Amino acid sequence: MKITHIRIQNLRILQDIEFLPAAGLNVITGDNGAGKTSILEAIYLLGQGKSFRHTEAGPLIRKGKDSALVVADIQNDAGVKTRIGIQRSKRQFVARHAGQDIARRSELFRLLPLLLITPQSHELIERGPELRRRFLDFGLFHVEQSYHQVSLSYHRALKQRNSALRSGDIRLARSFNEQLIANSSIILQSRQLLSQAIETYLVDFLSRIGFKDGISLHLYQGWKGGMSLEEALRRSEDQDLKRGFTSAGVHRSQLKILTAGSPVDKVLSRGQQKLLVYGLVLALCELMKEKKAVTPLLLIDDISAELDTGNAQKVLDYLRNMDLQLFITALDFTRYEPTPDTKVFHVEHGKL
Repeated sequence: MKITHIRIQNLRILQDIEFLPAAGLNVITGDNGAGKTSILEAIYLLGQGKSFRHTEAGPLIRKGKDSALVVADIQNDAGVKTRIGIQRSKRQFVARHAGQDIARRSELFRLLPLLLITPQSHELIERGPELRRRFLDFGLFHVEQSYHQVSLSYHRALKQRNSALRSGDIRLARSFNEQLIANSSIILQSRQLLSQAIETYLVDFLSRIGFKDGISLHLYQGWKGGMSLEEALRRSEDQDLKRGFTSAGVHRSQLKILTAGSPVDKVLSRGQQKLLVYGLVLALCELMKEKKAVTPLLLIDDISAELDTGNAQKVLDYLRNMDLQLFITALDFTRYEPTPDTKVFHVEHGKL
């Protein structure tokens, strides 16, 4: 998947810019506050239907304007060209593809698959298990066609069971157990297979860039080992009634990332953690290409964040061999080795 042309209007500091990206590496340079990250944010908005910086629409829209607009011509891996656009006001969100309204964000996910790395991406490792569950589920959305519906069915039943628990109706809560159990089996198996595949690509990436610490991924199911989910749900009924939520299930599963048996966030430096994040995201990129023949876009905000020049150059060298369209921001790109197909755009006061 590639963007061949993009126009951005009234998004943060960006008033009205348009450009033709390269099919490979696109570097956006400029001072802090010039609008570099806002360009990535516009692309992310097209593929995800939301900002990665704020949940509210207000800060996204240029001061004094009613709405922000992003329109892009895209080309999929088969060479088919089409156009998508997003208009975001404080009260309304409109997404269109080929002249037709888009009703669900999941449609945008499939139209413009993309992955993002920011200076905050180390939270994937340092924060609790929810972010890592989301990471796996995002990957499964793209590599396993049926997974999205299974996940929706599970969480719908979970929501209904929790509502029954809060009302004190244990018989009603039990009526959702069968649906939870059936979907949990599929979700757990899918996550397990994906985490194993990610680990394979991750280890390869880390070895190629000279990362010496051994890394392994371990998926924990979300209830006590040695028992079925049916038994776990039965045993936790009293506790669940008191708390008003379901304490056992794949919504509580954990992806643990270990080195020499210890959690990586307790052992590795911030720079090593950032390299690990790159490995996880790039592993997912490779799997999306392999399993679904879909090549995602990759957005990287501040390539030098937490990385010294040497490690950042190793990452860039690896990326250049992946056949991805890349959008990277940097204060200064002159320290890195350019390639003939790299396009460098400079942003100053919101102008490109």
